[in-house]
Amino acid sequence: MKLKTFKASTMPQALAQVKREIGPDAVIVNTRTYSRGGFFGLRAKTVVEVTARQGQKESLPAPAARSRNAERLRRLYSVSETQKPLPGTPRIPENPLSSATAAGILAGPIRGNEEIKQEISKIHNLVENLVKEQRQLHAPQMPEQLFDLYLDLIQKEVADEIAREMVAQVQKEMTGNQLLNANLVRKRFIDIIDQMITATGPIQLNSDHTARVVALIGPTGVGKTTTIAKLAANLKLRQNKKVGLITIDTYRIGAVDQLRMYAQIIDVPLKVVLTPAELKEAVAVLADMDVILLDTAGRSQNDDLKIQELKTFLDAAAPHEIHLVLSGTSHQSNMLSAAERFKPLGVDRLILTKLDEAIGFGVVLSVMRKVNASLSYVTTGQDVPDDIEVGNGRKLAQMLLGWNENNLRTDALAGFQA
Repeated sequence: MKLKTFKASTMPQALAQVKREIGPDAVIVNTRTYSRGGFFGLRAKTVVEVTARQGQKESLPAPAARSRNAERLRRLYSVSETQKPLPGTPRIPENPLSSATAAGILAGPIRGNEEIKQEISKIHNLVENLVKEQRQLHAPQMPEQLFDLYLDLIQKEVADEIAREMVAQVQKEMTGNQLLNANLVRKRFIDIIDQMITATGPIQLNSDHTARVVALIGPTGVGKTTTIAKLAANLKLRQNKKVGLITIDTYRIGAVDQLRMYAQIIDVPLKVVLTPAELKEAVAVLADMDVILLDTAGRSQNDDLKIQELKTFLDAAAPHEIHLVLSGTSHQSNMLSAAERFKPLGVDRLILTKLDEAIGFGVVLSVMRKVNASLSYVTTGQDVPDDIEVGNGRKLAQMLLGWNENNLRTDALAGFQA
């Protein structure tokens, strides 16, 4: 019995060599896959090694031989090179479609795209179910209806602590029959989130007719300048208020030119300042305005020196309102870090931008709790002055849960009152 070893980059290539050199009656004796070359595992190449011998027709009937080879191939193809699990990961149950399909690899044609798609879809569902089971093991005890909403909240970046609080509250308030009503349960979650989001409403003018100074601060790239332009346009063009703009953002290339262009279009005065003293003077010059909007340079929450510098400017301007601007597209850890670092500057309001691009913005609940600030505005696009709205807790809750309250059935409302 003469053995021969074949090496290739993939299993199909190795099997093709076996069939070409030994023939269709070849018997697979052994297989292994290993990495070769590279530097400390980087850029290493995968090598598939197949050891085979000439088949003996007289000792094994042809149908049995094909069945035996098919079984070997089924094991080979059950986990492809690109689907090998990492050490320590749970094993995904075998796809029942794979066995029947792999059994015909030697005798039958290559599978079509549609069949492959079906197998991939089934594997995807198996993985989803496995992940869900693992999460349920670590989740608080709750009915299935609440667990699905709990997972939905976690996926939308609501903090686990807050999600658990909401689940516990709903489970305590609602009866078993009420929990069976999906509309009713979702509406109650919306009510709770609405209560957690305090909204301040739009900018209000000072009762003594002095200029109300409003400062926008936040990290780089969250849309402060565009948001300033939207606020100015709405105040001037729609509410017929006298508005003045001041910018201290002289670090970013083109920032002043961008705001100057907006100021010219809206027809409002713009002051560019370099020092806290100049800022204080600019506020005095614009004292006859109804509202003065202060645009600040983006600051990294990790740059203590720049944060302190920003504080000296804010002390000089003495704003009535300080809005922390955060992007809905930012990573959860970045938003929480920014909220923590900008809080000492006197933040009392929150503007959430780019909600049209956000996938999960449930972290806003944690941010509001951390800085003890209320929601003032949200922005939903780049258009000036249209894509900005006054903060609304209920509307944000509906967006968070992907639910339009108009879809609630009347029996859901009646069930909650029962």
